[in-house]
Amino acid sequence: MKLTITRGGGLAGFTRETELASDTLPADDAAKLHELIEGAESASEPVAREAPSPLPDEMSYEVCVEDEDGGTTTRRFTEQTLPEELRSLIAWVDSRPERRQSIVGR
Repeated sequence: MKLTITRGGGLAGFTRETELASDTLPADDAAKLHELIEGAESASEPVAREAPSPLPDEMSYEVCVEDEDGGTTTRRFTEQTLPEELRSLIAWVDSRPERRQSIVGR
């Protein structure tokens, strides 16, 4: 399983990409990654509600999960619509030394 988080916007307007693959993690941490992704996916199911108006310089997030079968799920959020479970997943990924980060060209 591989998770890719793309963040853009903000004051500087940079787009940053963070990747973490479960096969780079110890077994316990790979299981934790799967657990966090499953929790974030169930919390980020579409809800029938009107999206809030975008804010100036608001961060946007694209979260892409590639499973072992090669299937890909991509969801997009703004700072306002990002579920708490996904915030926790992003914070956990950001704390991992195995992650790969890059600035994406415009």
